[in-house]
Amino acid sequence: MNNVSIIVTCGEQQTQLRQLLPQLLSLRYGGEYEVIVVDKMHDKDLEEWLEEMEVQHSCLNHTFCPASSRGLDIQRLALTLGAKAANYEWLVILPVDVKLPSEDWLLDLSKCCGEEVGVVIGLTKRKSRWSWFRNIFRRPFSIFNPTSSIILCKRNILFKSQTLKLSNCHIVKL
Repeated sequence: MNNVSIIVTCGEQQTQLRQLLPQLLSLRYGGEYEVIVVDKMHDKDLEEWLEEMEVQHSCLNHTFCPASSRGLDIQRLALTLGAKAANYEWLVILPVDVKLPSEDWLLDLSKCCGEEVGVVIGLTKRKSRWSWFRNIFRRPFSIFNPTSSIILCKRNILFKSQTLKLSNCHIVKL
């Protein structure tokens, strides 16, 4: 069982985050996991709520994108900050509006982890955007824009600029 860091980025989707976070904090998983929320807007109300939640849940951490970074690709920066804050090698990247399929989805996803595997894509019931999926093999940084999938990847995959091989990727229907 691999220990994982779950990264969720949030901009103006605070309502979705307030629904998702309790689900993430009550997962059934045999290994250790942490949840890292990256606030792209640096909202004071959200920060206060997250600080209250952190007191109750030791596996929850949060960070934010500084206001001076508005000229950068904010999603890419948010995921980079989340990856740098992560304590574990395996990272789960979730869109804030994802519908989690069950309390065991993380266990199902992590069963595919191994030395030869770099990325595991868990397809949810949402409509998949296959053009994004195809691009992940040509441009690994397209992993920074998950729109219809739950991505589990090794930390170093996010920072590589080389092309991924199909043999290093597994697809799991959740």
